[in-house]
Amino acid sequence: MGKLIGTAITLFVAYNLLSSFVDFYGTRLWFESLGYESTFWTIYTTEYLVGGVYWLAFITIVGINIGIATRVKNIYVAPGGGVYEQAALAFTKPAKMIFWVALLFVSYAMAAAPARSWMRVLQWIHGESFGQTDAAFGRDLGFYIFQLPFYQNMISWVFGVLIVTLIATALVYFYRRAITLSETGVQLAEPAKRHLYFIVALILFTYVGDYYYAAFDLLYSDNGIVVGAGYTDLHSRVIGYRILMGIAFLAGLGAIWAAVKLSLRTLVISILMPFAFGFILLTLVPGFVQRFVVSPNMLELEKPYIEENIRQTRFAYDLNKVEVSDFNYEINLTANDLRDNASTVKNITLWDYRPIKDSYSQLQEIRPYYNFIDVDIDRYMIDGEYRQVLLSARELNLDKIGGKENWINHTFIYTHGHGIVMSPVNVVTTEGQPEFFIKNIPPEITVNLKLDRPEIYFGESAGKDDYIVVKSSKEEFDYPLGETNQHTFYKEESGVDIGSFGRRVLFAWYFGKLNFLLNDYMQPTSKIIYTRNIKERIRNIAPYLRLDKDPYLVVENGRLYWICDAYTATDQFPYSKMSVEATRSPFSRDRTYNYVRNSVKITVDAYNGKTDFYSFNPENDPIIRVYSKIFPNVYKPISAMPDFLKKHLRYPQDLFDIQARLYAAYHMQDANVFFNKEDFWNIPQEKYGDAIQEMESYYMIMRLPGEKQNEFILMTPFTPNKKSNMISWMCARSDGENYGKLLVYKFPKTELVYGPMQVESRIDQTPEISEKLTLWNQQGSRVTRGNLLVVPINNSLLYIEPLYLQSEQSKLPELKKVIVAYDNYIYMEDNLEDGLEKIFGNVSAIKNETKTHKTLTEKNAKSDNEPSKTRDLARAAMKNYNDAQDALKKGDWTKYGEFLEKLKRDLERLNQIDK
Repeated sequence: MGKLIGTAITLFVAYNLLSSFVDFYGTRLWFESLGYESTFWTIYTTEYLVGGVYWLAFITIVGINIGIATRVKNIYVAPGGGVYEQAALAFTKPAKMIFWVALLFVSYAMAAAPARSWMRVLQWIHGESFGQTDAAFGRDLGFYIFQLPFYQNMISWVFGVLIVTLIATALVYFYRRAITLSETGVQLAEPAKRHLYFIVALILFTYVGDYYYAAFDLLYSDNGIVVGAGYTDLHSRVIGYRILMGIAFLAGLGAIWAAVKLSLRTLVISILMPFAFGFILLTLVPGFVQRFVVSPNMLELEKPYIEENIRQTRFAYDLNKVEVSDFNYEINLTANDLRDNASTVKNITLWDYRPIKDSYSQLQEIRPYYNFIDVDIDRYMIDGEYRQVLLSARELNLDKIGGKENWINHTFIYTHGHGIVMSPVNVVTTEGQPEFFIKNIPPEITVNLKLDRPEIYFGESAGKDDYIVVKSSKEEFDYPLGETNQHTFYKEESGVDIGSFGRRVLFAWYFGKLNFLLNDYMQPTSKIIYTRNIKERIRNIAPYLRLDKDPYLVVENGRLYWICDAYTATDQFPYSKMSVEATRSPFSRDRTYNYVRNSVKITVDAYNGKTDFYSFNPENDPIIRVYSKIFPNVYKPISAMPDFLKKHLRYPQDLFDIQARLYAAYHMQDANVFFNKEDFWNIPQEKYGDAIQEMESYYMIMRLPGEKQNEFILMTPFTPNKKSNMISWMCARSDGENYGKLLVYKFPKTELVYGPMQVESRIDQTPEISEKLTLWNQQGSRVTRGNLLVVPINNSLLYIEPLYLQSEQSKLPELKKVIVAYDNYIYMEDNLEDGLEKIFGNVSAIKNETKTHKTLTEKNAKSDNEPSKTRDLARAAMKNYNDAQDALKKGDWTKYGEFLEKLKRDLERLNQIDK
């Protein structure tokens, strides 16, 4: 029986060792195929070296103590003869094997935990200075990011090892009957007592280091006012930790004295000392200081720490670089202004990414085995014009072709998606559908873009085990072609060689598929391509980066490329507020953080999987500089990125949303104002569909105030706390040398500027609109209200909201109406241009540029619209006249002048219609 068990254990160990080797070698081949073999060796050697050092340290510490326990002579204690002793003796023999197995398992766990934290070891070795210090301890911020986590982990590990040592040593003494149980209690032989008391002394000594480093954790605490150490922390708790260091040292000496004198009482007192004094010094005394010293003078005493929190939080999230300007809001927009800003108007995003995804799926998936995962937004020079577009990759959906059950299809034939769809953000066909710049299979392109390599081997849909074999004797399916299919062979050298029998054995084990050995399609030149999901690909190379949730596709140079933003982040930044949960946050499943930089841009070729990492603004981020020192062959300077990709870099929406939410509070730099929350802002709400939700930030092309050129920006409005009017708007720039600049435009506090929910309410209160919305929702269809867009033009604001109509039996939404609001005017028209014309008069120059498909003939003309337009303008003129008279009666000359100016504009528009 013993031999059988020994053989089973040997086979089990051999199997696991072989599996580990196969996994190791298969992963190394993958890194090598991408040109990142040095990265593989850095990660693996560090992980195994760290694990080995910790394992050796654990075995040494525990082994020495077990060795002492087994070699001490004359430690026998006479049995008490009770049932406890008899039961314990009966258990000792099988417990011996259990003990060694458990100890082996614990040794692995104690080594694996620090091994998984290999990056902390490398950061500790390569750490850099931040060039600025915290106000509490005067330490460089780099100490908290790169060194403190390592030291705290080390203290915790030593504490854990000593606890395990104490338990293991006690069990050995118990086995050797130096510890016995009886009805009267536990009896210990003198050598066992001395030894165990000494280990307790070492545990107490670890508290000295623990209390020392615990004081730094106060810089991350939330005291109810701000994050970071406050007056009570620095004037009470820090002193308490310093005193406790001495008490812990004395407690350790007391435990040693107890070991010498064999005094249980001294030992108990030594153990209780740190806990008793800890309660007094860290709870009672700080509570007294907070209640009787700080609370009566809170603002005065906490002010320096509030200022430090503001300073560090703004630095940690790059908010200290926000440029603030006044937006001199005026209601004086004219048709000429719209014509001067035609590029802004023609790039207003009427197609929301959610309904257009359904449109893409219904109109352009072509075959059931294709799928559109996501819709991206970007900008291109289209036929000489700067245009904002939506695009999506047509990826392969293996679940629709038999899935992984059909191994031949999955591995050799259906290997890739094909092409993309692209459409402008604002053009609508007569049927309410998007107009395509790129569509169909093979791609049909109507603009000045080219796509020579439309195949998508690497994308967002591929799963972890979606491997394929290329360059086999079997042709790959390329795309459907009428009643037949077009086939192809892979043209490049990506992947790992699998042509030899040895490699086939390796990957049969690696993927758990015996089919690799039984299949005849493989040739000496065949290659296996695996880890095709772009996020998995990036995480394997750089697991320490945090990835943006929205990689986006770019078509340039005749090929398709994925661009993914990545972040350096930490939760160890002193005095900085922890992350605010964002709707699109890339960190929702990660631990919290209080420092973030978008320091890495990553590109992945959709055809050959070539993955490049570019360090972005390293001078602004010591963390990426440290990563670059650790992995010198991974990060290229951003200047090395091809220009045709560089022009598609955009400020990431995830990061912008995080910054906007924090800036809502941290635009207040005065400690008094911040403490009283006098000027707190909110991200406004909007109505989307039938639900009220927080407004999403959005990309748009526009000309910023004071600028001469249109540019691609990302923006969001702000409203005051508990109010609905707009108080400011924030944007991030994405073009050229202005990339990454954050701007905030503040409205005059004396001027009412409608916020999104106020506009939504006014829409609901407009009878002509609300009646039609109710009617459509009762006729077997559903109306979806898209994102409400606030569009700054000159010093005025337009509000645009698209409406999508969708049948209950269909998933094909149609963009049927556009609501345009400006000042007191709200109109719902068939398209944006008609809405603008109804408010501003002749905007034909814009109409000719944007209304490619809904022509005036289809609308049957200007004459059909003139009577209703005249009535609307006449009503508006009468309302402005009556409002002016009311203001005159009240003596409000400012409002009187404003209403007269509006009346003048209405009359001018009426005059234009008559002409």
